[in-house]
Amino acid sequence: MAKKTTKKAVIFIVEGKSDKKALEHIFQVIYKHKNVTFEFTRGDVTSDETLTLNEVVQTIYEKVESYRKEKKLNKNDIWQIVQIFDTDGTYIPESAIVTGETKEFYYTTEEISCKDREKVVRRNEWKSSMMNKLLKLSDIKGISYKCYFMSSNLDHALYNKQNLTDEEKELYSIKFYEMFEGHEKLFIKYLESDVVNGCPDSFPASWKYIKEELHSLERHSNLHIYFKENPYL
Repeated sequence: MAKKTTKKAVIFIVEGKSDKKALEHIFQVIYKHKNVTFEFTRGDVTSDETLTLNEVVQTIYEKVESYRKEKKLNKNDIWQIVQIFDTDGTYIPESAIVTGETKEFYYTTEEISCKDREKVVRRNEWKSSMMNKLLKLSDIKGISYKCYFMSSNLDHALYNKQNLTDEEKELYSIKFYEMFEGHEKLFIKYLESDVVNGCPDSFPASWKYIKEELHSLERHSNLHIYFKENPYL
């Protein structure tokens, strides 16, 4: 009897549990010929100022290792790591960061406000630096690595909603999943018609675009490029 071939796994890393819920099933159905699994980071590792680049890379790798060991896979069974960042207005000019009335960062498509304005400035400097470094990576410990973005975050990109509570994120993720259930490939058209919003189709050009002006606060994504670079048929 021929030995059963293990499907290659693609590990998607997103920032929260509701992000995973919104997207995981859609990708699994579209890429039925692959073993697509979403692993999610507990918070935004690119904003954690206590971590060095090597520690961030190690954190990402540990997510993959956890999945690999759970599924009893070999390292070469992991085909690709794909990370989806929330841009969080990271690349906006400092003039678009203002003193506000809330302790939490409050986002619009034109500015970020917070009682502690300097906290936003420091976060943006750190996160943009960390994202830029990760963008230069082609692999993590020998496994292919590539990163895409949702702007200003996944909620904004997919639902056109900003500043959602955790409970609202959960509710919208369920509604989003249900909206495409049985019609998962329409998600790609939805990205192109409602979410890309002028973002270039070239991967390098899309990242250049999101770093300019207020684009990292506006509603954009370059995730559509993943489907162009990885045909599902």
